Amino acid sequence: MNTLLINLTRFGDLLQSRAAIADLTLCGHRVALVCLENFAPAAELLPGTAHVAPLPSAALLSGLASEQGYPFPGYGQRPPPCKEWHKSLAALGTFRARLESAFPFERVCNLTPGIAAGLLTRYLAGTRPCSGFYVDEHGFGVNGNSWAAFFMGSCLERGLSPFNIADLFRKTAVGDLASGPGIASLHEPEKDVLDAVRERLRKEAPDDKCSFIALQLGASDDRRRWPVEYFAALGDIVRRRTGCLPLLLGSEAERPLAASYAAKAGHPHINLCGRTDLRELSAVLRLSELLVGNDTGTMHLAAGLGVPVLAVFLATAQPFDTGPYREDCCCLEPDLPCHPCRFGKNCPHGLQCRYALKPEFFASLIVSRLTEGRWVRPEDEAATGSAARIWVTGFDAQGFMDVHSLSGHENSSRAVRLTVLRRLIRAFLNDEDLDGEHDPALPRSAVNNLQDGEGAGLRAAKLLELLQQQAALALRQGGGAALARLPATWRKAHDALRSDPELAALALLFIQTTQCVQDSGAIRHELTGLVRSVERFSRLLNSYIRATARLT
Repeated sequence: MNTLLINLTRFGDLLQSRAAIADLTLCGHRVALVCLENFAPAAELLPGTAHVAPLPSAALLSGLASEQGYPFPGYGQRPPPCKEWHKSLAALGTFRARLESAFPFERVCNLTPGIAAGLLTRYLAGTRPCSGFYVDEHGFGVNGNSWAAFFMGSCLERGLSPFNIADLFRKTAVGDLASGPGIASLHEPEKDVLDAVRERLRKEAPDDKCSFIALQLGASDDRRRWPVEYFAALGDIVRRRTGCLPLLLGSEAERPLAASYAAKAGHPHINLCGRTDLRELSAVLRLSELLVGNDTGTMHLAAGLGVPVLAVFLATAQPFDTGPYREDCCCLEPDLPCHPCRFGKNCPHGLQCRYALKPEFFASLIVSRLTEGRWVRPEDEAATGSAARIWVTGFDAQGFMDVHSLSGHENSSRAVRLTVLRRLIRAFLNDEDLDGEHDPALPRSAVNNLQDGEGAGLRAAKLLELLQQQAALALRQGGGAALARLPATWRKAHDALRSDPELAALALLFIQTTQCVQDSGAIRHELTGLVRSVERFSRLLNSYIRATARLT
């Protein structure tokens, strides 16, 4: 079957869809990929794509822009109507016609949460089947399966997000057919590119025999960027202890970071910021001993090429959901009670997480990886001035990306709650048993680290119990006052879930679960479905509350 896969995300997330493409291919699909035009070179790195269709997003948006520009005259008034919209519609029609000619697809799967991508999916699909995220014939948003609903919710609230985005892509695309660890390997650099980059590095290096360590200085958000002066200090230590020559990686926009590095560093290095295209960047990484960097697309590129990664996760970033999809990568977080912070919130602590992890700590991990072939926790963390959570990536028994701790943080409150949520949500979405009789024992050493189950979660559980009672009463009475109360109780339960940072990702899943009954025109049938779905969701929530409350 020819499947059109849509992924309109940025560089790193686009690379993370590799495992979903591999799963579709293993299920017998030929896959064409629609991506944003500026990331088309990245799409060429993804094995298993029979065709790449870059979406001309800039041209489409320019046709929708007001002729008078923005801001428009008369602040506070509505902008003037767009007079060029028909050009965008024509361009989109041309794009669809060319796509259908180049790749006659039979179904469309969209991995991009959001209404715009859902509308595009429906437009391109026409009457063809859709999956993932799309809109129905009436324009209402649809999550193709329960995993997609959870994925959408976790994009909105990622405070406790227990699944790597690559696994969420896989489950959204193929559901239960995804089993075992995902295949995330990318195309290797071409030999001629690799040879040219090797020769280029040889000419710029101070000697012919030195090995290289890659440093990714930038990040998409400055709050998630390790300080450049720390990178420079790390380069000094690594150069002195291992002889490796630092290679500075980044885009043209990150040249100032490289200049700042050069001003602070006391060692030779090669500045490649703004001096490599994507194929050359792949070759540079392949020629490096390892990559040190922030949570970026370059991190995912290195992981896909099999290059060891030491990555730092600051501010909102966390390795559980956006970490490198490869075994034996090392992920660092500052061991601060406020980390990770919530999206859209100003930091009240002066961004102290950026400065919490010191260069000496990084250097100790790098030396152990280069000399012993494994990540070794620094013996004296106090001497390095760092309090860090150290996680090493791997896959669990079900084939999902997971992390294990080198620093004893597997029993922390956050880690245990993530473990509980991971187990329960996976069982719920896979329609497995949720009665808790076969729950694995939780770590006794974590008993004093967790808060109790009071708060929004408990309020939501009580409201769900009330919702079940009202639905059951309405079922017995054939409607009446109990039926009239259902919407208000439903909304209160949803709002209680949404108000809790730990459970907010479940709010959209609650909507999906309780609205999955097909409209049959028979109120009795719909109420019966509601009772069953609320009962099942209640078991999920109550299992979580019991599992965490008994650890207090």
